[in-house]
Amino acid sequence: MNANTSMSHVSRMNSLMTLALGSFLFVLIVVLFNMVAQMLFGTIMASGLRARVTIELTGAILSEIVVFMLLVLYLRRRGIGLQHFGLWAPSPVRGWIAAAIVAGLFIWVNLALPLRNEQNLGEVSLFRIYTSVMAGVTAGFVEEIFFRGYFMTELAGAGFGKTAQVTISAVFYGLVHSAWGFTTGMFTMQMMGGAIIGTAVLGVFCSIVYLISRRSLMPVIIGHAAIDFVIEPWMFMLAITMTQAH
Repeated sequence: MNANTSMSHVSRMNSLMTLALGSFLFVLIVVLFNMVAQMLFGTIMASGLRARVTIELTGAILSEIVVFMLLVLYLRRRGIGLQHFGLWAPSPVRGWIAAAIVAGLFIWVNLALPLRNEQNLGEVSLFRIYTSVMAGVTAGFVEEIFFRGYFMTELAGAGFGKTAQVTISAVFYGLVHSAWGFTTGMFTMQMMGGAIIGTAVLGVFCSIVYLISRRSLMPVIIGHAAIDFVIEPWMFMLAITMTQAH
């Protein structure tokens, strides 16, 4: 093994360790915020499903905002801005088309399968508007910057090819959503399979859209937000209902 190969190997290992640590901190912050929410608002959460969903989603939103702030501070120390990852960068038309196809596909799958019996999809209420808009805006913005922009750029800089960038970022994205098992207290194969495998598959498609968009984050942020606008808070409510059923 020559010196260049050895340095490349070290660079890749350091990159993977950095991303693993970032993913762990992401999960830790989400779980801690959920624990604090339960301690402060446990009585309100026990008053009904919608109250619990509102508080837990708010905690998740705040936790992702904290993750975003920590990422910005970390990048600033390295002299890197979010524009480096493609935030606000223009995308070719094919990127927007790809994002629309992926968003439509995942909306259809969720409506046809887990949410097929949901009767309130067309509800217009303060509860629905608050939870869907906040979840969509926050998750679309923070998660795409974190897992597509930061992760894939970090992997590219360490010498990983595009296939590895897509695969590794998607795996980490799926694993981070194991946090929902901690927050709901449900670790069944059905729950964890939906949380980890389902989001990992979404991560693959979002990563591909990111590449098709020439690493502009805008199409994938909008596409991700559109998915959450439609399926939330109903997916979150379904997860909690499954927990209560067990």
